[in-house]
Amino acid sequence: MDTFVLDIIKIMLLKTKGIVIKQTKFSESGVVVKIFTEDHGIQSFFVRGLHSRKTKSRAALFQPLTMLDLVINFSEKKTLHHIKEVELWYSYHSITNNMVKRTLLFFIDELLHKCLKEETENKDLFNWIYNALIWLDLAEDGFVNFHLVFMMQLSMFMGFYPKKEIRSSDYIFDLQEGKFVNNLPIHPYHVSGEIAIILSQLKESNFEDLINLKLNNTIRKSVLDTLIVYYDLHIPSMGKFKSLDVLSVVLE
Repeated sequence: MDTFVLDIIKIMLLKTKGIVIKQTKFSESGVVVKIFTEDHGIQSFFVRGLHSRKTKSRAALFQPLTMLDLVINFSEKKTLHHIKEVELWYSYHSITNNMVKRTLLFFIDELLHKCLKEETENKDLFNWIYNALIWLDLAEDGFVNFHLVFMMQLSMFMGFYPKKEIRSSDYIFDLQEGKFVNNLPIHPYHVSGEIAIILSQLKESNFEDLINLKLNNTIRKSVLDTLIVYYDLHIPSMGKFKSLDVLSVVLE
């Protein structure tokens, strides 16, 4: 069997679910859409004609964190694939009409784009992200701190979830080592006092607990800044968050 025939056989028609992560203009005729798929991790797809007036409804399918049912032409030998069929898997009820939720969504999308790199299946992470987004969409209250719990829980999948804390009257969180300690580290990457206490609370919290997490704007921003430094220490090339300024304004 010649090489051409073997390549044809290796191009598979697969059905999978996916969560849109990023869209990048590729040419006048199309874009590259990065999608976190349930069965193959992060994959890139070339999609034609999303910017014409006739394709507005289709373009809406590829907005940040849209959840899709996909039929794809997939080849393990290629880095850019094609979508044969696409339709909404879940339609958001409130996120698109709620400024706070929509801004949180953009921040979470940017975070995931910086973190998700693997082209391998991770169904536990996929299902967790799906359930987290559904919670945000359906929540009627207590979602203003959603991104803080999301970042804390995501660190578990990324491999740097804080280690078991040392309980004492003085909370110190060592960001470099990813653990709570009693003594100040010799490096500058640590926080103490109220911020460390809140991080400890986040470690023990689920999204359902957010209704009880009361933070003022100043403390919320300090906790977020700390978590961003924490991520930056453990994930190379995180870079600046473009959505951070808008998020700060909306949450004030």
